[in-house]
Amino acid sequence: MSNHTLRRLGLAVLLGLGLLAVPGCGGGGSASAPAPAPPLPADIGDALRVSPGVGNVVEVTSNIAGTRFFHFTLVQPVDHANPTGPTFLQTITLLYRARTAPVVLATTGYGIAQTPSQGEPTRILAANQITMEHRFFNASTPAPADWSKLTIQQAAADEHGVVVALKPIFGGKWLNTGGSKGGMTALFHRRFYPGDVDATLAYVAPISLATADARYITFVDGRGSPASRLALEAWQQAIFSKRAEVLALLQADAAAAGETFAFLGADRALEFAVLESPFVLWQYGDATLAAAVPPATASAQVLYAYLDQVNRGVVASWADSTLLYFQAYYQQCANQLGYPAPKDAHLSGLAYRGQDVPAAYPPAGAAKSYDGAVAMQDIQAWVSGSAQNVILVYGENDPWTAGALEVPPAALARGVHKYLAPAGNHGSKLTSLQNADASEAYGLLSQWLGVPVLPAAAPAAAGAPLQGEPELSDSFVVRRRP
Repeated sequence: MSNHTLRRLGLAVLLGLGLLAVPGCGGGGSASAPAPAPPLPADIGDALRVSPGVGNVVEVTSNIAGTRFFHFTLVQPVDHANPTGPTFLQTITLLYRARTAPVVLATTGYGIAQTPSQGEPTRILAANQITMEHRFFNASTPAPADWSKLTIQQAAADEHGVVVALKPIFGGKWLNTGGSKGGMTALFHRRFYPGDVDATLAYVAPISLATADARYITFVDGRGSPASRLALEAWQQAIFSKRAEVLALLQADAAAAGETFAFLGADRALEFAVLESPFVLWQYGDATLAAAVPPATASAQVLYAYLDQVNRGVVASWADSTLLYFQAYYQQCANQLGYPAPKDAHLSGLAYRGQDVPAAYPPAGAAKSYDGAVAMQDIQAWVSGSAQNVILVYGENDPWTAGALEVPPAALARGVHKYLAPAGNHGSKLTSLQNADASEAYGLLSQWLGVPVLPAAAPAAAGAPLQGEPELSDSFVVRRRP
């Protein structure tokens, strides 16, 4: 999308929300100044209820000390370039501390929970947290679902709409954040609306450059010992040598769970699961799991048990119900986000070689035409050329780090910092960093947000979530998704 188009889209959003005053014509008189907005109600719940576009405000008891918790909806245009057109209701939650506290605008990039929780930045900044569901997930789905309106630009405009509606309520500075696809979404928002927030903290956020990005193969090939890599490849081949037996075990598990494989078919789902297992192993596992690969001579039951362990439930990761839940993600990958290429050249007996690409997944019948190389290169160009006050956190062993954004010296001078968690996987966060890096990141957040930072007393284990602190990414299943 050209800069001209982006400017027009942003202008349309502002016009649709009534934020640009248009002087009247004729009469020769000067336009009168707009009347000052009435003061907001003192109670945060009442203030939400009178905010533009906000509805269905419900307060839920919070189990987090010193907070109140609300969930509500915000009216959003299906197409922000046509703000007077069809709309949908986007699901949002607010964990509230104080009007003057910083505001963390969080997104998973997927659906969101309706129960109180806080991410790492919310805790360490003693902040308010606004969490928004991504368009086309759960109840935040336009009806009918026009998949052409599922773009990073439209999602960024959704976040901008949240800022416009809710920023008047709060007096503190704003940080947008997310983990994995949520971190990507936060970066996209900042790219298109750089003035909405004061800083960005993006965890494990990759930028892929093709629907079969080969950089991930090279990265995974560099994880673990040579012996463990050879054992993993032998285990893959052994499964295909006992394909019928392993497939029967998968189908039995699915039947016991009441799940189906109508979309991919059980045999294709099995092949894709085996191909992606080395990636998934390092995404959420570690060297201990890599060292536990069973021998190629093991029984079908043992081979399948390891597949199930790596995938944290192979049925849950590959059944129809899961694929349909994540169909918006696959659609974004097919058109803009790209996808990792699986390594398969070393294997024989494959029935679906080359088919594990985003277009193979739902939604069925939706137009899929990849132009993501341009879209993702634009994000890298923004980071390199103009981004300010951005912290990027990646895990040393997380395969998604193969798609990490580059931070040239000029970007570093503008406050763009990239940190690598030693031995970290896809759960890496600030507490996973080396002490010097963590201290520097805390200092930057304190400077940018204007408040002291309250870091954990001791670093967590690499990639481990903090006690009572869910990831800011959707952990519905492990399956290879950012």
